[in-house]
Amino acid sequence: MITTVSGDFKADLARAAGARHVVNYRAEDATDAIRKIAPDGVDTVVEVSPARNAALDAAVVGRYGVVAVYADDGAQLVLPIRPLMVPNARWQFILVYTMPEQAKLHAVADVAAAVEAGALRVGQDAGLPLHHFSLERTANAHAAVEANTIGKVLIDIS
Repeated sequence: MITTVSGDFKADLARAAGARHVVNYRAEDATDAIRKIAPDGVDTVVEVSPARNAALDAAVVGRYGVVAVYADDGAQLVLPIRPLMVPNARWQFILVYTMPEQAKLHAVADVAAAVEAGALRVGQDAGLPLHHFSLERTANAHAAVEANTIGKVLIDIS
């Protein structure tokens, strides 16, 4: 797995989460770095900022590769046609709420099996910091989300 990050803290989290290669796009040319690791391109790009990263994705996706988009960065998406046409790349948009019911059931079963097998870890040591807020501090939790806090923001209702 190759991941791109914007700084050292996120690089440490990515490694803790299991990333084999970490590319800091603020410190090096991401296209060159990824192509050195995967000269033929990557099979799958998991994209959370499609408009911002469309050119990078097109530059690194391999033959028959897929760019799986599951987040919306709010901008207009413009795709470079020829760089995506030549490798027969595909952009796949994913929204859990509109997925076929059978696909959701399979996903839930797969995630449950991974949890049961101990494959999904959380916490900073696993690359996913958790930020807990009491119900009375819901406004603080909301502010943390708006501030793009790294990790997961949780409200404890007990």
